[in-house]
Amino acid sequence: MDTPKESHALSENRILAGLPSAQYEQLRRDLEVVRLAQGKILYNAGDTVRYAYFPKGGMLSLLSTTQDGRTIEVGSIGSEGFVGIPVILRVNKAPYQVMVQLPSQAMRIRGDLLREAFNRGGKLQDLLLRYTHTLLSQVTQSATCNRFHTVEERLCRWLLVTHDCAQLDVLALTQEFISHMLGVPRTSVTMIASTLQKSGCIRYKRGRIIILDRRMLEASACECYRLVREEMVTFLAA
Repeated sequence: MDTPKESHALSENRILAGLPSAQYEQLRRDLEVVRLAQGKILYNAGDTVRYAYFPKGGMLSLLSTTQDGRTIEVGSIGSEGFVGIPVILRVNKAPYQVMVQLPSQAMRIRGDLLREAFNRGGKLQDLLLRYTHTLLSQVTQSATCNRFHTVEERLCRWLLVTHDCAQLDVLALTQEFISHMLGVPRTSVTMIASTLQKSGCIRYKRGRIIILDRRMLEASACECYRLVREEMVTFLAA
């Protein structure tokens, strides 16, 4: 019986690791390992998507942008997912900017080669389609969150998501970078981060955020974190 390879040691990506051995081996020859540095832009909105990326860790942010350069994060991707959905939807144009938020390595594949593999069906097609649904649910929930919830609730949610992706208590993130992700002034992030630090949720020092009390963060976040997390758990368990 063709079962998933135990580790798929070259990938460390949940989608690739979930493939049957034969399908993974067929795909592996077209994969290359690339380093994704923090702040790197993989695509801008409107760019032709030439490559898809399967992160091995770290975190990628999907950013909606305005003509005057303002941005806000509408989704995030870690080792559970992939970047390059337009490729399998036969659109090939990025609808948002994709930025590396936390550095990592990723498995990269040419878009045309991933489309060929997707069109062959099987487990790869199933995983990519189900992940597309999961990410769409996250983007939809982000729209609700950004419109109706307070900056403090959104910041707590964002820190929890980042903590989930990084699997580290110490996050190398500046307040300026966080304000860029949340689409709010840096002064707002500074004020809320100070409040969270005084309450014992986090410690902030020299461009690093240390998660001290995750339960307290969860209590302060909006319900969007729980809803998106439940959707992700369902995807990973299937």
